[in-house]
Amino acid sequence: MKRRIAILLLAILVSASCAAQEQTPQSFKIKLAAAASDGIFDNGRLMQVYAIIHNKTDAKVKDEVTWQIHTDQQMPLKQTSLPVELDKDKNNYVYCPVFEPREAGFYHFKCTLKSKVCKETFSDSMTVGLSPLDINPPVTRQPDFDKFWQKTLQELKDIDPQYNLTLQTEKCTDKRDLYLVEMKSLGNLTVRGWLEVPKNKGKYPALLRVPGYTSAMEPVNKYDDMVIFSFNVRGHGNSDDAPGAPLELWVRGLDDKNDYYYRGTFMDCIRAMDFLSRHPSVDPKRIAVWGGSQGGGLAFVVASLDKRVNFCIADVPFLCDMKQYFKTTQWQEVDDWLAADPKRNWNEMLRTMSYFDTMNMTDKITCPVLMGIGLQDIVCPPSTSFASYNKIKSQKEYIVYPRSGHDLGKKHSDFGYKQLRKYFGL
Repeated sequence: MKRRIAILLLAILVSASCAAQEQTPQSFKIKLAAAASDGIFDNGRLMQVYAIIHNKTDAKVKDEVTWQIHTDQQMPLKQTSLPVELDKDKNNYVYCPVFEPREAGFYHFKCTLKSKVCKETFSDSMTVGLSPLDINPPVTRQPDFDKFWQKTLQELKDIDPQYNLTLQTEKCTDKRDLYLVEMKSLGNLTVRGWLEVPKNKGKYPALLRVPGYTSAMEPVNKYDDMVIFSFNVRGHGNSDDAPGAPLELWVRGLDDKNDYYYRGTFMDCIRAMDFLSRHPSVDPKRIAVWGGSQGGGLAFVVASLDKRVNFCIADVPFLCDMKQYFKTTQWQEVDDWLAADPKRNWNEMLRTMSYFDTMNMTDKITCPVLMGIGLQDIVCPPSTSFASYNKIKSQKEYIVYPRSGHDLGKKHSDFGYKQLRKYFGL
């Protein structure tokens, strides 16, 4: 009986200790870092990733960490467990064992500490890259690829744009006018955007801003020495919706390349370039296009199909190497679309998407390009972005934010405008 009571008391004490532990700050804090400041390693340089573990307890701890390494397609490559001693109240550095990948690409590291106290688990993970400029998958262009886009561009030319500008008097400033712009695009849909024009007469550099997926572009309301067109493609902001609702935009019309959502969307952007390049306040030799996510893909497309673009900024671009994209991501709307018709399959879907894959277009870009990447991006994985970037033959530059995901933040926005203004001599 006494033994049973003693065991019961011990259980109560352990339980109380655990409860107290849960109510106090975590005993350990773990954060991964890479020896390369931007998280990118070159061939011949071993990937060095380490964990910074802060021991917040009041004693030195002997424990164990487990390292796991996967490809960005979640294929396991290595797992190993190591004993560690964590000094109290300080940062302890625990290095991952040597790992030497065979191929250029991006690799996911995870470090897990299973504390023996109350069976708590602490972990952190990060993605790092190896020689991303060597990522070079074969293009997936179909034999009629160029003919398809020539025909589509001609179809757009045959549509009267019917440009209409409405001055937004209450939103103008003493230095800048704001207009609502409306125009007809492919399929006679009306697309719209916000045009900011300096009041002083003259020719100014211009920026076409294209939207991320389902986002609504609004005026920048910042610069008085540039013409800025914040443009909404179909299904976005104040523009007409695209046919095919209630399906998600990016699976509408996916059964046929002639009906696919992005065929019209790409032409919306070209129509916006038609408008911008002819505006009396725009210097046609200084026109830029900029977008992020879907907008990053659209920026690549516009620069590929339209030689009137003089500078291109594509951030965390979507629509890049779609075969690789669906190996590294999963989207319920695509799964639902495939399941809705037994005749649908991955091969046919990817064949249709190949006409809209920027990897098959960017070799036609002739202007300078800046690409921004979030190394921890799981929405538009860096490996897919570099597949399109590496096909570009013109002057190009990329910048990697090692801690960022799909949102590069204000710091990159400021950097982009700085580079744009510098290039246009502002």
